[in-house]
Amino acid sequence: MDRILEIGHQAAGYCGRLFAQTGHDVVRVEPADPSPTWVSQRSLDLFLHAGKRRIATDDPALIGQLARNADVVIVEAANADAVLNLGVDAWQTKVTVVITPFGLTGPKRNWQATPSTLLAMGGYTNLMGDADRAPLTLPGHYPEFQSGQYAFTAASACRWAHASNAIDISIFETVMSLSQFTTVMWHCTGQIRGRHGNDFHWVVPSTLFRLADGWVYVNIVPTFWDAFTTCIDRPTLILDERFASNDLRMANRDALHALVADALATLTREEIQTRATEHRIPIGVLQTLDDVLADAHLAEREFFQTATDGSATVRSPCLPFRFDREPRVGQVLEAVEVASLDKSPRG
Repeated sequence: MDRILEIGHQAAGYCGRLFAQTGHDVVRVEPADPSPTWVSQRSLDLFLHAGKRRIATDDPALIGQLARNADVVIVEAANADAVLNLGVDAWQTKVTVVITPFGLTGPKRNWQATPSTLLAMGGYTNLMGDADRAPLTLPGHYPEFQSGQYAFTAASACRWAHASNAIDISIFETVMSLSQFTTVMWHCTGQIRGRHGNDFHWVVPSTLFRLADGWVYVNIVPTFWDAFTTCIDRPTLILDERFASNDLRMANRDALHALVADALATLTREEIQTRATEHRIPIGVLQTLDDVLADAHLAEREFFQTATDGSATVRSPCLPFRFDREPRVGQVLEAVEVASLDKSPRG
C-alpha cells in the first residue's frame, strides 16, 4: 500500500479517488478556494473523496513534510508558477505528478484557462450542437477526470517499475489526445468533422429517434445494417437501392431517417431493447437517473458501491475493473469531514 498525498481540485481529486479505491492510503490537502463544480459540494465529496483522509492547511512546511513522507504526490494548480510557489522541487518525493492547464513548460505554461476554454481549444466544442446554432460544451468534469486518470496511470506505472519520476500533465494536451476519431478521419479520408446535433453524420443511421414512451439512440455501422432492418420490421429496406451502402445511406439520410422514425414511433423502450438484444445490434434507450440506478445490467456487473458521509448513505460508481484480481466492491467508503491540521503529523 502506497502513501498518496493529493493537492488540488477535481483532476487531483479523481486521481486520488482511483488510488483510494485500489487500496492506497490517500491524504487530501483541501484547497483554500475550491473550484466551481457541476453538482453540490456534498455530492462531489461523496464521489471523489470517500476513503480518503482530508485536512485543511496552507502551512508550506507541513505540506512539505507530508510530501516527503509520501510515495506519490499529486499536485493540481492553476499554472506553472503556482506549482513552483508550492516548493515542489524541494520535496524529493519518489513520484510527483503535476496537473496544470498547459503544462510546466512552453509559452502557455502560465495562461489562465477553464475546462470550457480548454475543450474549445482542443476542438471538442466545435463538434457539439446543431450546425446552425451556437456550439455546446461537455457537462461535468470531463477534462479534469481524464487528466486525473492519466495521472493515476503514469504514477502507477512508475510505482510498478520501482522508478522515481516527475510527471508533467497538461489538461489541454490531455483533451487533444482523446480526439483520435477526429484525427483519423482527417488523416485517412480528408474529412473534417462538424456539428450535426444528435446525428453522428458519418455512419447512417446513427441518431436519436422518438419512441412511444421515450427516446432511443441507434448506431448502425454497415455490419449491423441487415440485422437492423429486421429488428425494426422493415426488411425490404435491404432491397432499396437508395440505402445499399453507407455512402448511399448518407446521401439519402433524410428519407431513411423518416422511414426509421415511422418504424420506431409506436414501439416502447422495453420492446426496442428486447428486439435489439435478440438481433444483437447496438441500440440504447435514453434513461433517467432512476433508470440508471435500477439498471439490471449495471447491477449484474456490480457497477455501484456504497459511500457514506455519516448522515447519508448513497450508491456511487465503483471501478469498472482491476488487473490485480482484487474485489472492486463490497466495502463501505466513508467521506470524512475535513480536519484542520496545524501541527506536524505523527508517524
